[in-house]
Amino acid sequence: MEISSKIIDKFCGLLHFLNLSKNEFEMVADEIEDCNLRTALHGLSLESNQCADELTSQLKTLGIPFKIPQTFELCMAEPVVPAAEYIPGRGNELMNICSNSENTITNAYSEILSDYLPVNSLREMMMYQLNALKYAFMKIKTLNNARFAH
Repeated sequence: MEISSKIIDKFCGLLHFLNLSKNEFEMVADEIEDCNLRTALHGLSLESNQCADELTSQLKTLGIPFKIPQTFELCMAEPVVPAAEYIPGRGNELMNICSNSENTITNAYSEILSDYLPVNSLREMMMYQLNALKYAFMKIKTLNNARFAH
């Protein structure tokens, strides 16, 4: 099976962002007092980790020459994603973190999905992951807004 080095680099970048998201949302969750929001943030952290593990496993199973240690440096230059405008106020810091992470991850998935992937099961798994992550971000945003609505 032949997948271009360009797509392999995109996978590397996606895995990098999923791991960053996992770590970032674990730290943010520890700072949140609202139990439901904290649980949703931990859920997003776990979801990001699971997506990274599933992708890595699927790539290995398909025999795609993917070695994180050799290509990880290529991922370190994060793509420029337009940041959501930060508006000071209660809960806006978390909304900004969520929006930026969601944009980065969504763009990373979209770049891979817009390229030719010779394995349909990989594409389907990625679509499922992308939808699950979007749902997790939506849940966090909703819970964050609800904690300030009186």
